[in-house]
Amino acid sequence: MLCLALLAGPAMAMDVVIFDRPTSPNDFRREYAQALLRTVLKRTEAEYGPWRLELAPAHMERRRLFAALREGKIINVTAYPVNAEWASTLKMVPVPIDMGVQSWRIALIDKRNQARLRTLNAAQLKQMRAGSGSAWVTLTSLQDNGFTVVTGGNYDGLFDMLMAGRFDYFPRGVNEIFRELDTRRRDYPNLAVEDSFLLHDQIPSMFMVSPHAPHLHARLAAGMEAMVRDGSLEKLVLRFHGADLQRASLCGRKRIELPNRELDPALYERKALWLDPFDPRLGFCPVSSSGR
Repeated sequence: MLCLALLAGPAMAMDVVIFDRPTSPNDFRREYAQALLRTVLKRTEAEYGPWRLELAPAHMERRRLFAALREGKIINVTAYPVNAEWASTLKMVPVPIDMGVQSWRIALIDKRNQARLRTLNAAQLKQMRAGSGSAWVTLTSLQDNGFTVVTGGNYDGLFDMLMAGRFDYFPRGVNEIFRELDTRRRDYPNLAVEDSFLLHDQIPSMFMVSPHAPHLHARLAAGMEAMVRDGSLEKLVLRFHGADLQRASLCGRKRIELPNRELDPALYERKALWLDPFDPRLGFCPVSSSGR
């Protein structure tokens, strides 16, 4: 029996993976990231061993989440839009989890304002009031690119602020906006998706790992790179978000670029990491459409 045990080699330790918890039952923003995390953990079992996925004991807003990840005790991984501080302090897996889909942003509005918003050019839109969370990376991007922004400290409260007229439009990732619309339209009958402009903010969401969990970081990096190579990451993105991209009708919108000055430009040079919704191969836009 001892010989058999030696031949089998030492048992691999269990990776206990602790992911962040959503804000409320109406917050579906973490579903895709959690599904991807499970996929990556499962496909790396042979090399990295067994795993167990848990959720953090409570939801944490961005600043508290960052502190908890640095400590690595009650949470050791998240999937979040990245800024320079997070990239330099935590262990980033340098593959955007959704291939940049969230960076394509359209807006929730009060539908009674649609006619006015449809007439605006980029300069005029910047003078209107966008809504954002007070600690979101999106806020920095909007402000750095000259937009007027009103902030709120609570995700669910931002929908109340929009419909109360505290701001004029609420930019949301294409991957988020339709679920938010469909789940909140009963409470806000005038909530609608704006139909004329598209913001591209180039803020990637990445798996961010506690510096105290290097084995987990290596595991996620290996799994994500494997999914890029074999095309399964794109397939998963399209399975979750293909209908959203189709529904967004991006082709006829006025496209406004929001350059990201915080992250290494080399990150954007790996074309295999990014899904271009205007690529004719994907079929979301006619071949002649430029998206501009």
